Amino acid sequence: MTTSKSQYKRIRRYLFDRSFRLFALSKSFSAYQRSAERRCHIIRNVPFLPNGGKAHQLDICRLKEGNSFRPVIMYIHGGGFTMCSKDTHLGIGLAYANNGYLVFNVNYRLSPKYRYPAALEDVAHAWQWIIKNAAQYGGDPENITVAGESAGGNLTLALAAACCFTLDEPVAKFIWQMETVPKSIMVLCGMLQVSDPHHLKQVCPPINGLSKKLDISIAADVSRAYLGHEYKNFDPNRMLADPLIVMELEKKTARRFPVTYAMVGTHDILLDDTRRLEKALIRKAIPHKISYYQNEGHAFHLLGLSRQAKIFWKENLAFLSRLQASIE
Repeated sequence: MTTSKSQYKRIRRYLFDRSFRLFALSKSFSAYQRSAERRCHIIRNVPFLPNGGKAHQLDICRLKEGNSFRPVIMYIHGGGFTMCSKDTHLGIGLAYANNGYLVFNVNYRLSPKYRYPAALEDVAHAWQWIIKNAAQYGGDPENITVAGESAGGNLTLALAAACCFTLDEPVAKFIWQMETVPKSIMVLCGMLQVSDPHHLKQVCPPINGLSKKLDISIAADVSRAYLGHEYKNFDPNRMLADPLIVMELEKKTARRFPVTYAMVGTHDILLDDTRRLEKALIRKAIPHKISYYQNEGHAFHLLGLSRQAKIFWKENLAFLSRLQASIE
């Protein structure tokens, strides 16, 4: 019995989804997360849209102690736009909350059932809800960082671009009209140009042939799921699917762009997206911190199997700490 191409894709997606869920489960038994759960209060499944469906809910994490306004982090999970959720990334929310942040960990509709711009529309509604409600939960609505990894990194950069550039897409206009810009963004191993995934073949880092072929195939699956049959071509009518291209335009920001932190492993097929982002930030004189982790693959910081994962967390929290010191 042979396995068809569509069956292979479903099996591969299922295995990746299971691996992330097992990761979340294993992390829930880690000493660090147990400690964080004891110190933090978690409010689950808060609706950010009236329908209150699963895709339109968020979790809130914060330390039990202390009553003063806390800096806010809106966290957007990754998973190739097709899988994972706030539940698989609860440990990430707790890690930031345990260090003094009020964290809103958000869900959004997934592809291929809901293609672009559904995920970004949901993130935009979550952003609007957080701006309006952060203070109610002890957060400072004037001090919000937006962060996400992989697909979440794409959505993070897209949200920031829509806050700061005048763009024609309806979702961009919706975000622009909120008149609020994050203090900072954290774009972690982001897939920042979804269209034309085969351009990655030309800039793929020096990894082994089998990994390269698999990674290119996964990137194409993600692009197809998110954008549909026209995924091979850049479309100016869906600019925010490719927020990196927005950043590369010879176009000035109409509002001050957030301080930007970005990172990637040098064995991540998406390495060049972060390199291109760094060049765009330099050209636009946007304050930033970019880190490259040698010989690390995609989303290595989530698995906790690498010594450099600990280095990342130390550096990432130091970036946030310095940002807070500059604001205060």
